[in-house]
Amino acid sequence: MKKLILIVTGLWLMSACSEYQKVYNGNDIEAKYKMAWEMYNAGKYSRADQLFSQVDKFYKHKASYQRLLFAHAMSLFHMKYYQSAGEKFRKFTRLYPESSKAEEADFYIVKAYEALSPDYSLDQGYTVRAIEEINSFLKKHPFSKYKDQVNAINEKLQRKLERKYFEIAKMYYDLDRYKAAIRAFNNYLIDYPGSYLKEKALFYRFKAAADLALQSVESKKEARLNTAIQYYHNFVDKSKDEDLKAKAKKIFEKLQKALNNMQKNLATSH
Repeated sequence: MKKLILIVTGLWLMSACSEYQKVYNGNDIEAKYKMAWEMYNAGKYSRADQLFSQVDKFYKHKASYQRLLFAHAMSLFHMKYYQSAGEKFRKFTRLYPESSKAEEADFYIVKAYEALSPDYSLDQGYTVRAIEEINSFLKKHPFSKYKDQVNAINEKLQRKLERKYFEIAKMYYDLDRYKAAIRAFNNYLIDYPGSYLKEKALFYRFKAAADLALQSVESKKEARLNTAIQYYHNFVDKSKDEDLKAKAKKIFEKLQKALNNMQKNLATSH
């Protein structure tokens, strides 16, 4: 019985494939259009895409083109061709700004660029573009039913950017480029004042300033020690991370000792 079912299923699939190929290779535009919808509704998005592409130019000036264009964009999205899908949805919103589907199309533009956004360690061009699309969406649709989803996407992408620029600043520290690290962390704290990595950024800024001060020539050492101590207090005031605070305190004690020794030597010399 199972063997019979498999045979029947196989024959049915062969017949369906044969019918698709016949329509795809033929010249009957209406048959292509009809089968495109059959493929789309069946979730066979690759075949739907191929047929929608074939009939597109024949339906551009018909009322049904609006529905076709949206479905074509959705097919591309489901196929994970996100850039092409975003462009197709954009075309839809330009041609049909008053459509009941325009808001949904704008939402899928956001979704497409979210999907294109790579791991934080890679170039974040698509992440920045996705955030721009989010800002555009929220401006156009301030009361959208998708608002909560879009805000959640925005938060995720913003955290990715925060991580990216935090790691760049930390990289300078790891390379012993302390002045560059301090500048990078200062810029980071200005650009992302509410960052989830703020405590770590304050800690590594202090650590970079401390290392710079302790390794400085005498003529620059006192000023740099005072700057590092200032960063320490700034970190402690804003941090709740007891582990980082304990590490910072040990470094602070070294700074304080170095500063005291400098002041004693100065007093002795006079």
